[in-house]
Amino acid sequence: MKRKGSVVTGVLGRLKPILTAGTRLPSERELSRKLRVSRPSLREALRTLELMGVVDTRHGSGTHVADSGTDVLKKPLEFLFMLDQPSIADLHDTRSLLEIHLAGRAAERRTDADLAALDAALREMKKKLPRPTDVTGPDLRFHQAIAAASHNRLLERLMNCLRDAISEMMNVAWPGQPDMNASYDLHVRVASAIRKKDVDGARRAMARHMEGMTDELRGVGLLP
Repeated sequence: MKRKGSVVTGVLGRLKPILTAGTRLPSERELSRKLRVSRPSLREALRTLELMGVVDTRHGSGTHVADSGTDVLKKPLEFLFMLDQPSIADLHDTRSLLEIHLAGRAAERRTDADLAALDAALREMKKKLPRPTDVTGPDLRFHQAIAAASHNRLLERLMNCLRDAISEMMNVAWPGQPDMNASYDLHVRVASAIRKKDVDGARRAMARHMEGMTDELRGVGLLP
């Protein structure tokens, strides 16, 4: 008897030639015949792939490859969060490790388009500084732009998986930030180092930014 994981891996491997965003998969009968797996095994594998965000079952129109790979692994990680309930300290520590590394990679690899995305997020952040809760959206987009500028798809996906948890953490941390302009300036320093392709400078600037986040979380009693 095949283990569930091996069935899913096998189905995913055989689907690879048609894994184009938005593509409608063949009928269950045809897919079962093409992939040479039983229909019950196929159904189970497709349900697992749907939970992973690889495919999307639409009522009345069948199963499609997801329109974007952005949310692949996001749902299972969210489920893992519900089970493990990681602490704010663990989440912040994980985020810091990723962000500092990503800032350095972004400084090495950024393109003009990446810089434009960073600048757009900074402009929007600056407009919304008077209302801290409104800054969360552009702040997230700034950090997503850094992840994209690293041109490491796996790390970018990992950051995307953490996006909702980071958003919630930002929202509760803002009251611990006494000076929104100081927070904005830290973002500007990160962007400036990335623009200059200053790898060490980008990492230092991001480390300082993460230290600022630590202070904010302490300010609202979420870190010792």
